[in-house]
Amino acid sequence: MENNNTIHVNETLAIWSGDGEVYLACENGTIVFNADSLFNDIPHLAALALKERKKQETEILELLTKINE
Repeated sequence: MENNNTIHVNETLAIWSGDGEVYLACENGTIVFNADSLFNDIPHLAALALKERKKQETEILELLTKINE
């Protein structure tokens, strides 16, 4: 898969704001969000992050259960 427009954020290095924008610095550069748009997206971002964390938690618990078998 070609990812020319994809920025992978493995770890956030810094977050700051100014002039109506929110900046997120990572190892691959800095992502700039419009503060209003980001604020409106927060519930959706949180829901997606929680969904993925739950999947990871389920996978880990399944692996741990197999250790006892």
